[in-house]
Formats: sequence, structure tokens, C-alpha cells
Amino acid sequence: MEEGSSFQRREEVEIAIVGGGLGGLALALALQERGITAHLYEKHHDLRSDTATAIGIGANGVKSLNGIRSGLSKVMEDAGTYASCLKLTLVNKKGEVRYREQTFEQGEYVSIGWKQAQLVLASYINKDLIHCSHRLVRFESSEELEMARVACPAVAGVDAYFEVTDENTSSLEYIKVVRTKLLVGADGIWSVVRRTIVGDSPRYLHLVDWNAYVPNPGAKVFGGHGEHEIVLLFDEDGETRSWLVDAGKGFSLWILRKLDLSGDLAKTLKRSKGGLGIPGAKARALQQLDGLDGWDDIKAAIKATDETYIFERPIMDNLPIKRWSDSHRRVLLMGDAAHAQYVGPGQGARTAFEDAHQLSILLKEAFSSSEDNSIATAVKKFEELRIPRMIKMQEYAAESTALPALVPEWVSKLTMEEKQKRALECQQWVHSYPEKMLCDPDSTYWK
Repeated sequence: MEEGSSFQRREEVEIAIVGGGLGGLALALALQERGITAHLYEKHHDLRSDTATAIGIGANGVKSLNGIRSGLSKVMEDAGTYASCLKLTLVNKKGEVRYREQTFEQGEYVSIGWKQAQLVLASYINKDLIHCSHRLVRFESSEELEMARVACPAVAGVDAYFEVTDENTSSLEYIKVVRTKLLVGADGIWSVVRRTIVGDSPRYLHLVDWNAYVPNPGAKVFGGHGEHEIVLLFDEDGETRSWLVDAGKGFSLWILRKLDLSGDLAKTLKRSKGGLGIPGAKARALQQLDGLDGWDDIKAAIKATDETYIFERPIMDNLPIKRWSDSHRRVLLMGDAAHAQYVGPGQGARTAFEDAHQLSILLKEAFSSSEDNSIATAVKKFEELRIPRMIKMQEYAAESTALPALVPEWVSKLTMEEKQKRALECQQWVHSYPEKMLCDPDSTYWK
């Protein structure tokens, strides 16, 4: 595209956020609350892309949300519900079950539909700052920007190129070139921004999920969980796991997860990245439970769900990396783009909220500073604060897949009592956010 083409439109913004998921919206809101204008660019035609799932927001997520905007966790709870207990159920090969229960205080753990959480965050943001139908295709530092960087670092930045499409026909309307002081990639596990500055791809964790977020008022469509309950069912071999969750406002979430060591199960999926309402997804989910005793509740939930509600996907993560920014610290990754982790521990949304909280604090300092390199300095501080924590959490999450290749040898040699102590210490350290960000010096395993 030639410079000056009528097919191009240009604009300048202070901060450009790529991705209208939970992390991007949380950052836009956190910056707005601190008097900083950030524009958000989302490739879909609206913000209501459905993941057919819900999120659990534990102590670190609650504190992050309230740091982003006072009282935000209570708004999330009101839009979803609070969890009162987690019921862990082990099913042996004979179909016999053993129970263990963990209880929560009201407000300590929030369950809310992913889409509902997205809409809560978006409701507080100036609508003129959210740009849908904008797909990032590339970004660059032009010669002019390089010269500006040398002459005056304070005006250095990035040119980001977006394809803007018609929301009715999806046809390309024009290219928008956005010049920004900081480009934040909050564009998820399949991040275009990460692919450009890092060059890697997500890793398949040899697990396949089926999940649905469905109307289930009074648990009359299917049972298996009570009000404010989360029920986790798993087998002795780690091959099959399921969740039944009260997600609030008459909705339930169910998840079925199947181990796929050979990779053959993933090959049967119709879409490599997964999707909603894929033909045959319901039958494939039920097939995983054939011949298994003790799984009647999840079977009933799947049978009661219309296939159009079912999301089928391979479970992926991104490998930990030691830098989230480009060489000039003018392009930065956050959320799943930076540290997508195995979903088992449920920390994806929570750590994205942590990112948004911490980055907004540092950028407020940067925008209040007269130093030329204040934004780059803020990015560097953000990486120093967040990367060591997230590497620990990503590696621990990968361990919880129980895939032998992802469990360090020294961990595999721990006794069951030691493993339980390590798991409890991890939870305590993570929930201590933001006081013990990098480590827990008082712990045995998380110093």
C-alpha cells in the first residue's frame, strides 16, 4: 500500500491495545481510571464472541479487579455468583467415589460467564475508545519513527496497520495506520503480536476439552451441582476430568477434559483451534465416556445440551519467555499473549487482571514523568515485576497436566505429603498478590 493512498486512514493515539478479551478490556479500564486514554482494537465485529465458558475469580483476581476499579469484583459477583464450595470427587475404576470439600467465604471466589465478564468491563469504558472490526496485520518502526527515537525518545513509537472490515459483509473497507507510543498485545494465545516479536507458536498439551455455558435455572435441565457449587470429578489415571459449575443467573458451566497422549484424539477434531457448535462435537464428547461408571452427571449434562452451545478445543499453552517486549520496549505482550498457561489451575483471567492492574500503575507513573524514556522504563519495570512470577506459575500449571515430560524429576520424587504441601504453598503465594509478587520467602517451595 503506497503512502498517502486513499485506501489508508491514519490516527495517532497514546496507547493502542490489540484484543478485546478480558485482559485488553481490563487494561483499557484500568488506564481510563488513571486518566490515561487507551484505544482498544478488536478483530471481531463486536465484543460478544462466545467462548461457551465461565471464569473463576479467586483471591488474586478479586484484589486485581478492585485495584483496577474500586468495587469491580462485587459487580462481577452480582453479574454471576459467588462460589461457596469446591467439591473434589475421585472416581476409581469400579465407579466408586471419594469426596473432599473446600469452602469459600462469600466474595472470596466469584464465578461468572466469560461473556458476562467481558460485558461488565466494557460497560465502564468510553465507547469511542473501542474499535471493533479492526484486525492487526503488522506493525513497524518507520524511518521517521527511528529518527524521532534518536532525536527525541519521548515521541518514539510504533505504526500499527489494521484491516478494517464491514461488519455486515466482512469485506475489507480500508487500512487504518495507528501511530502509538505503546502497542500492547492482548490478543490471546494465538497472538499476532507475539508471533511477530517472538516467532513461536502455542504448544499442544495432549488434552482435549468440550465445554458449554448453558441456561439451567434451578438445575432443572441437568443436575450434578448445587447452588454456589463447583464440582470437580477426576479418575485415578488422570485420563478423564469433568467440572459442573453454578455460573450464576440461572446458568451452568460443564467441562469434559480427556487425555490424548497419542495425539490421535486431536486429529479427529474438525477445527485445529477449536470452535463453537462444530458438527459432531456432542457425539465426540459422549464417546469419551463410553463404558465409564460413576460419570452419570456429566453424561446427563452433555446429553441435555444442544450442540450449538458446545465448544470443542485442543488445550494449548505458550512456553514461558524471558522478555515480553520488543527491542525498543514500545511493543509489549500481556495476558495469554505473554503467558498462556494450562487452564487446570484456573489462573488465566486472574493473571491477566494482575497484568492490567500492575501495568496501569506503572504507566500512570510514566505519563506523569518528564523523562524521555519513561514508557520504556515502565515496560522494563513491568517485565521485572511480572515475568518471574508468571514463569513459576506457567511451569506449575504445565506440571498439573501430569504429562511426564512436563514434571521435573525432583518433583516426581516428592512424597504425596510433600506434593500436597507444595500445592498449598503455591495457592497461598498466588493468593497473597500483590504483597508477595515474585516469591514467598516464608515458603519451602516458592522462595
